[in-house]
Amino acid sequence: RIGFITSMSDNFCGTCNRIRITSDGGLKVCLFDGTEVSLRDAMRDGLDDEDLARIVSGALWNKKFKFGGAEDMVELSERVKGNRHMTAIGG
Repeated sequence: RIGFITSMSDNFCGTCNRIRITSDGGLKVCLFDGTEVSLRDAMRDGLDDEDLARIVSGALWNKKFKFGGAEDMVELSERVKGNRHMTAIGG
């Protein structure tokens, strides 16, 4: 059985509950968004679990509704130029 992820033509961004921690400790709440929050730096600074939970929660609350905040596919194609590919983030 084969399935396709149709995130572009039939986006599910508004109900997406996935996050990714990159191989270098960055928290990405959307693969379309170039924004990352450094959990590595926070842990190296000695933040405790409660502080880390607040950082993750804050990142989730700031997650954009669709396509990393882009209005349409044209804007998205411009935004992703600076975004790291999945192979570069440990995907």
